[in-house]
Amino acid sequence: MKDDSSQMTFSYLTTIFDRSADGLMICDVNGTILKLNRAAEILNGVKASEVLGKDVRTLVKEGQIDRSATQEVLETKRQVSVIQTTPRSDYTLLVTGTPVFDDNHNILFVVVNERDISLIEGMRQQLVLVRQESEKIKDELTELTLLELKENNIVAQSDSMKQTLRLALKLSAINASNILIQGESGTGKGLLAKFIHKHRAGSKMPFIQINCAALPENLLEAELFGYTKGAFTGASEKGKIGLFELASGGTLFLDEIGEMSIGVQAKLLKCLDDHEIMPIGGITPKKIDCSIIAATNQDLDTRTFNKKFRLDLFHRLNTFTLLIPPLRNRPEDILELVRITLKKYNKRYNRRAKIGYKAFDRLQTYDFPGNVRELVNIIKQAIVMCDRRSLDDYLVKALNKTKPPGTKVEPMKEGGSLSDKIWAVENEMLMQAAMKCFTTREAARFLGISQPSVVRKCKKHGIRITKN
Repeated sequence: MKDDSSQMTFSYLTTIFDRSADGLMICDVNGTILKLNRAAEILNGVKASEVLGKDVRTLVKEGQIDRSATQEVLETKRQVSVIQTTPRSDYTLLVTGTPVFDDNHNILFVVVNERDISLIEGMRQQLVLVRQESEKIKDELTELTLLELKENNIVAQSDSMKQTLRLALKLSAINASNILIQGESGTGKGLLAKFIHKHRAGSKMPFIQINCAALPENLLEAELFGYTKGAFTGASEKGKIGLFELASGGTLFLDEIGEMSIGVQAKLLKCLDDHEIMPIGGITPKKIDCSIIAATNQDLDTRTFNKKFRLDLFHRLNTFTLLIPPLRNRPEDILELVRITLKKYNKRYNRRAKIGYKAFDRLQTYDFPGNVRELVNIIKQAIVMCDRRSLDDYLVKALNKTKPPGTKVEPMKEGGSLSDKIWAVENEMLMQAAMKCFTTREAARFLGISQPSVVRKCKKHGIRITKN
């Protein structure tokens, strides 16, 4: 009876061994193949009669398999899993070799389990291809987006500007808020802010812009936060909704934030922290839901050090920073900017003006203290004022007359004309203002004239007030 039971158990085990969907193989301590099932024959592309009694190392040498799990188990005395290719069957196998030890921890047998992962490997490769294709499509879409910028006069031929726009697109995709755009005057900070808003999910929502340097503290506060009926003398009887509320669901762009007064800075910080505003004269705060983009041509680190800008607000706004490089550092963009500007103003003024190598070479070496804005104005002026179709001579003459920032005027000789002396004195005083002041507004106070006058005179003398 006992013999019959043992025979039945052996029969069951043999049936299970042979019917297993996984390839099974048993090797002895020398690496000799003792037994393998039908699945192993199929997966390895061999007949049992061909390999029984053979050393697995021989199969590797003959090229029937590229590596042997059994061999590695015998060498390491531990379970080993390997990826094995079988040239005869073109299968890719996950092979696991498991040692069977005796009581003295000596290897008796190695049991090898083989599973076809060709389908999985094919899916993995397909997934890699899909991901590569997805990345390619994303890159192409990004390139298409960059091409669209030409319509908005944002040019990105230079690597530095392309990187700035890639970051801007990334921030747009995640609807990021508290973005700080830094760059010199005339580089296009406002245009970049609109670009970010345009590519947000909520691009159809409002884009509200305010120049923080254009209004005194009390008016700026009223514009930003609004006020209630009778909040102060002269206030509207109906009260006024603030820009934060107007920008609900959209974007509020705070331009020239570096010139915002300390008092308004404190209220702005609380607004950003609490996501709510308190209208002037109000008693109930209002929740706000808009993205904030700020821009400045100021060095906020220096402003913070000089106690003119709150450090905590700087850190709050500085979550994401975008730097627009000055035009002099991206000469690759000049040609494209010139082409776009020529096309635009030729159409507007019904001209067919053109620029040749002579003018372009001069434009490439010009410092452009006013950046893109100055370039556009120079081309526009040339199109309007020059009677010839070629603008080369006019542009070269105009650019050569413009003195680079920091140029000293020689002392006037005895008997010089009044206009020459006025020019010299004006230049000297503007140079002093440029050395002592950070903004044209500060320079206006220093010189005792209006800020627009400072801007106009600086442009005439080729002097840049804003420090970097």
